[in-house]
Amino acid sequence: MLQKNTTKRIGYWLLHLHQQFDAATGALLREQELTRRHWQVLHALQIGLDTVADIDEAFAPFLISDGEQTYRPIVDDFAGRGWVEVDGEQVRLTALGLAAHERAEELVNAHAAESLRGITEEEFLAANAVLAKIADNIADE
Repeated sequence: MLQKNTTKRIGYWLLHLHQQFDAATGALLREQELTRRHWQVLHALQIGLDTVADIDEAFAPFLISDGEQTYRPIVDDFAGRGWVEVDGEQVRLTALGLAAHERAEELVNAHAAESLRGITEEEFLAANAVLAKIADNIADE
């Protein structure tokens, strides 16, 4: 089952794909002055995460890989743009933030459609399930 005569196994492809997504998303959203991390935070707020702690927890693996502690600087940046209102621990998108999300989401969705060209929904869901199972297996070690 495992291809043994290659250096390009799952770890290679995961890191390569991660780097490609970061670069491609950054290029797509450059005119919006957003990075992939900005997009992730903006989208998290749009789908209902409403504290920095919730966002930090949801994207903890990215914080670790980026050597960061929190997404607070991105939330603060959004506050400076008028995209979010912060009330204590609560963060919510403003009308400007919702409009920014809509503009960015259109670009991200078009890129996702192109990236998944030739892959059925079933294949995508199966690949996602396999990766989740591998992560669970490693966590259980």
